[in-house]
Amino acid sequence: MRNDKNGLYKMLEDGYEGCGGFLDGSYLTQHPREDAGKYGMRRELAYYLNYLAPCVNAHVAPIFKTLAVRDWSGAGSELWETFSKDVDFLGTSIQTLMKQAACSAKLQGVAYIVMDKVQGDAEDMRVADLEADRNNLPYAFVVNLNAVKEICQDKLGRITKFVFVEPDAYQEQTMATRTLTAEGWELIDSKGKHSGIWNLGRVPVIPLVSKVRNSHNPFPPSEFLSIAKTNLAIYNMCSWLADILVNQTFSVLCYPSSDPDSINIGTNNALGYPPESSHAPAFIAPPDGPATIATLQQEIYRMAVVVNVTGSSKQQSGQAKAWDYEATNQILSDFADLVEAAEENLARLFSIWTGVPLEYSVNYPNDFKISEVEQELANAEIAKGLNFGDEFNMEVFKRVLTSYLPELKADDFDALVKTYEEHLEQEKLDYSHAFGDNGGGDDDDDGQAGAAD
Repeated sequence: MRNDKNGLYKMLEDGYEGCGGFLDGSYLTQHPREDAGKYGMRRELAYYLNYLAPCVNAHVAPIFKTLAVRDWSGAGSELWETFSKDVDFLGTSIQTLMKQAACSAKLQGVAYIVMDKVQGDAEDMRVADLEADRNNLPYAFVVNLNAVKEICQDKLGRITKFVFVEPDAYQEQTMATRTLTAEGWELIDSKGKHSGIWNLGRVPVIPLVSKVRNSHNPFPPSEFLSIAKTNLAIYNMCSWLADILVNQTFSVLCYPSSDPDSINIGTNNALGYPPESSHAPAFIAPPDGPATIATLQQEIYRMAVVVNVTGSSKQQSGQAKAWDYEATNQILSDFADLVEAAEENLARLFSIWTGVPLEYSVNYPNDFKISEVEQELANAEIAKGLNFGDEFNMEVFKRVLTSYLPELKADDFDALVKTYEEHLEQEKLDYSHAFGDNGGGDDDDDGQAGAAD
């Protein structure tokens, strides 16, 4: 299927970033009787109230607020650890890559993560060679949907062909076209056509959808499209209001005057009308902003199902608020599950690329209810007291770390986990020695007593 939604994806990107047509005013609708000069002035005065970005971020940021708990084992452990710290040769961590993909997926409906390898590298390399040089490992990146030209799928929805454009390495301001299939790749740039083969058995692309869907549409509609178009309507309404204020920018005093033509309109003068008129002196002023804007703002927050964005609050009963938080929590939890599945698929693809076995699991937060750190620590203390074993205590310890130290870096997290593992092992040894010493002491006493007898 060819990508015929570039215009929509561009509007969504511009709406999220506040750039493009929202920056230069080209998204403003020109009135049929509005001349070019007047329209140009409106474009210069236009301002954009961005409601789209906070709504999208509210669906992504809570999932990545704390570090995901990742566990991996197997011969490819060291290779994956190296890759996870720098997935694209630019120092991007796996956590940051997945956040980029999640934000893109929520905004545009789907995100595609491509895992490729530097051209010219041999596919079959020894583990030692892979460990010796980061350049021998694959790299991963998120492809902008505007760059995707075509995606083909089989009847099960698996990708069989992925075509996208990328900057030409040999000519500035020129795009090259890259095609990925299960058999290999093809690149068409300013120097001609290049190709290669691989034995991956699949297209090295991982999709991350914004929500579970019944169809296999590779370009699903964005759940934020209605919000983006509503934000566009507000953008135009704000422009119309600004135009009125520019042309009627101050209140004017109206009072009876026998010579109204001699009066200049301004903040320090007045507008006269015939004295025989029955009107009393009064001020006239430009109209207030349309109430429609405030209504559309609340509709945006309603459609986004957000209760944690500034400006989205409204008078509600306690039960209604609880239902809102429950709905938001469920949406975040469902999306966290999709992010987990995509990252685990990425790890499996990494194992295929390197030819080294890797067992991998990741757990993102799935409970986004507001809770105090003190309560989390108290719950952890109770859970540890249940004595369900060291493995259970280790999981409790990881949860305490992510709750109490949410900004902890991956290396520091792993170091603390390793220290706690050593602490648990030491506790076992101490208990074993103490039990053994006590048992041995009793035997000695009994032996001495028997000898005395």
